[in-house]
Order: sequence, then structure tokens, then C-alpha cells
Amino acid sequence: MPNLRKRLEAILFVAAEPATLDQLAEATGEPPASIKTALKELGALLHDRGIIVREVGGGYRLSSSPDCRDDVERFLLPPKTYMSPASLETLAIVAYLQPVTRAEVESIRGVNADGVMGTLEQRRLIKELGRKDVVGRPILYGTTTQFLEAFGLRSLDELPPLPEDAPRRVNGQVLQFPHARERAAAANQIHDSVEGHEDEVPVHAEAKLESSVADELAKAMNGLA
Repeated sequence: MPNLRKRLEAILFVAAEPATLDQLAEATGEPPASIKTALKELGALLHDRGIIVREVGGGYRLSSSPDCRDDVERFLLPPKTYMSPASLETLAIVAYLQPVTRAEVESIRGVNADGVMGTLEQRRLIKELGRKDVVGRPILYGTTTQFLEAFGLRSLDELPPLPEDAPRRVNGQVLQFPHARERAAAANQIHDSVEGHEDEVPVHAEAKLESSVADELAKAMNGLA
């Protein structure tokens, strides 16, 4: 039988989504501890190759090396598709407050969110999670595994922390920024906590999003001020 590194590489090559330790252990019949060791060895072997092993979205997958991003983008993504500030703003609200309804998003943004929410669903960055148990039973939305992959996050716990006065969910209710002055101060606090600024973010440019997730989410929230 091939060694465990080789077997894991084959599984990750055909996996459509990040494979968890439990899934890899079940497929190979090996204990999770051995899987983790073999994955680390595989990552070291691929260090100077065009593909790498990434831990993302609660599992592992093979991915193109960030060093080769420009070449991969030119091959796969002409022409580039950019996310608008409204999309980034809405995505940040869903990421931090999920599960969240469309009405709750609109109450924070102050504008209709139908078009933007639809676009984010089409790009598989958000999805329906169920229905809220209130009159009308509105749809609840949350982020997807593809959102985690695009931003290079293992889980939502790695999202940059929000300041005290930012909108948040308390006892099931979304609390707004209490006053305009505090809203501006909270948004500025997020903005000051990160470095760099990009005007346009390619929705598919994985490495670029991964390197600036804090800044992009901060910029989205800053747009609320």
C-alpha cells in the first residue's frame, strides 16, 4: 500500500471541499494523529512546488501557491470580477451577525439589500440557514465554507474583533450603533487597527483576500459611518 502522504495527497486532489481529519481518517483507516503528521510532512514536501496544503474552512485541501497567484488568475479569471463596496459592507454584516435576516442587514445599512444579497448568494459567499421563528418567518442568512476559503480563515473565530460600540447580536436582537458619534468612533477604531487599503478586491483572488481580510472587513464596516 502507498505511504500515507501519497494516499492523502490523492484524496485531497479529488476533494471538492476541505476534508476534515475525521473524513481523512475514515477514508484511510488511520488515526487522526497519524493523519496530522502525514499532512505536515506533505506540506513540507510541497513547499517549493506550485501547490500547497492549506488548513481552511475546518479541513484541509490542496491549493495553488500564493506565489503563483498572478499566473493562475491570468489563466482562470479573465476578465476579473470585482466586489463593490456595498457587497463588502453587506458581507461583513452577515459574517459578524449571522444568522441574520435581510431586514436586519437593511436596518444597519439603511438601504435595500435585495440585489447585493442575491449577488453574494450567487457567488456562494452567503447561504440560507433556515427561517426565523417570528411573524412572517423571514429567511436567516450566514456565510459559507467558500467564504472561509476565500478569506483564508479556519473558522469564524478568526474574524477580526469588533469594537465595543459596533452593531452586535444580544439576546437574539441586533443592536445598532447607539449614536452617530459612537458609530464613527467605532468604525475608525476598526480602520486604525489594520494597515493598508485596497480600492478593489477581486472576488476570486484567493491569496489577495487572504492577506487583507482584516482590512477588507474593516473597510466594509467603516462604510457604515
